[in-house]
Amino acid sequence: MRFALIEDQAEERKRIDDMLSEFCRERMISFTTDVFTSGEEFLAAFVPMNYDVVFMDIYMDGMTGIEAAKQMRTQDSHSFLVFLTTSPEHMGDAFSTHAFDYLLKPILQDDFVKCLNDILKRLPKQEDSFSFLSGGIQVHLLCSDICVLRSQGHSTIIVSSDGMEYPVSKSFVSFTTRFADQDNFLLVSRGILVNLDHVSGFTAQECLLQNGMRVPITLRNQKQLVQIWRNYDFAKLHQEAAERSLRP
Repeated sequence: MRFALIEDQAEERKRIDDMLSEFCRERMISFTTDVFTSGEEFLAAFVPMNYDVVFMDIYMDGMTGIEAAKQMRTQDSHSFLVFLTTSPEHMGDAFSTHAFDYLLKPILQDDFVKCLNDILKRLPKQEDSFSFLSGGIQVHLLCSDICVLRSQGHSTIIVSSDGMEYPVSKSFVSFTTRFADQDNFLLVSRGILVNLDHVSGFTAQECLLQNGMRVPITLRNQKQLVQIWRNYDFAKLHQEAAERSLRP
């Protein structure tokens, strides 16, 4: 797991970092923690989808934690955001940034552990996410957030659902091997693999994505591609309906 801790008070930074380390060691969780002393420092180094959990102090010199969180959310809607503060007065603003929790200082060990346990229950399974190097930076993405993978020379471009592009210095064939057996990924033309969960339709020449992207398809396979997409969509709806019927 990857954590970011943004806290301007040295004593608080060390205390929270120690609690986080203890929590992960006890559960044998592999983790890294990046520590920042201000919202500005955090945003300068920020890479979308890079953190599982972001612990953000609200009251800091310069930019407040609320302001930093709002800027983070314009690029990353998936990291679990936990605010740290001495007062509950900004709770409304905090949850407008889709915060997961709001811990009051001094943070009690039991509250901290409960928060992290709740996050662990909601994290995707390890096989549903993966990490890769892009431009020398380690990027963490959910497989469900991949919209398109396309070949570009000797590299592969990963396009996420929010339109962000991540170049990877691996050939398309070698990089996309892990997706070959997944029903929701379809090769629509040479060097273009799409996630069917993000497809909105097909034209005679293109595959249309929900984020507005259009990618070319192999024309002679158009009818077959459309049928595969429709079959997948029907099976998905059927499964969702079955799961709903089993709920109490």
